[in-house]
Amino acid sequence: MSWSGTVTCSHCYTRGHNKRKCPTLTKSILADYKLWADGVKRHEDSPTQAQYHSERAERYRIMYIKRTKIDPATGEKVKNKVAKAERMKNVTCGYCRETGHTRRVCEVVKRDKLVFIEESRRARAAAFEDAVNMGIGTGSMIPMRVSGYHGPDNEWGTYTSLRYVKSVDWSAVTASRASLWVYHVEAGKLASANQSRWTSRDKLGKMQENFKEARDHAELTHKTAPPASLIPSLDPPAGWLECEPSTIDVAAAFPTKGGKYEKQRQHTYSWPSGVTADVIRDLGLEEHWKGRF
Repeated sequence: MSWSGTVTCSHCYTRGHNKRKCPTLTKSILADYKLWADGVKRHEDSPTQAQYHSERAERYRIMYIKRTKIDPATGEKVKNKVAKAERMKNVTCGYCRETGHTRRVCEVVKRDKLVFIEESRRARAAAFEDAVNMGIGTGSMIPMRVSGYHGPDNEWGTYTSLRYVKSVDWSAVTASRASLWVYHVEAGKLASANQSRWTSRDKLGKMQENFKEARDHAELTHKTAPPASLIPSLDPPAGWLECEPSTIDVAAAFPTKGGKYEKQRQHTYSWPSGVTADVIRDLGLEEHWKGRF
């Protein structure tokens, strides 16, 4: 729209209409359709060329129907429902990359989400069982081998630190990250929030390794190992083990924003294996993955 408030077409640069209503472009699309449609007849003896011309003609046919609601092949007006169906033929789903539908109604992403939730349910059950067996939870005092400044001379090095587990990140446990992560702080600085930290070493399995390392280190240096006061409190939110909607962010695992490859189907669901394949079989969905695992 120009400064005077008059619409100017970006195709023919004529004032008074926009590109969507441009009669020149509409005529051009109709002419292109007829050109390619005639080409189908001219190449009847060449299936490959006939198919190519047919596909191009269909493309311009759909474009013309979208603009005029008239089918150039018959010259008759089409209903809105029919016009929409024709337009959908050229639509590509942003998730499965198949044509004819959008991500909003994609059955593939709906099935993949069911698989993800069941995978997450199994991952949570296993992580919870591991935590119970290890005796680690909120309130545990765990000796860990860490690096930092310590000692009377405040020298840098590796030392054993007694860590207090403040909380458990329940929501983080999904099929994508099957370990239970904890939030811990140095036992002597419980009131200092900035001493707490999340790191990749905070997985419970790693804490168990650090506990053994601290004990072995004490034996080698003839020192007394720091006490491990395990007073676990493991109380997951209601519905956590069942992966109820309020406890799991499924949308985060199937993003709708970002680049093309971030939003489309991941290889783990396109060509499933291991636990994912087992879950698909257990859910009775293997018919939708024929030849893919």
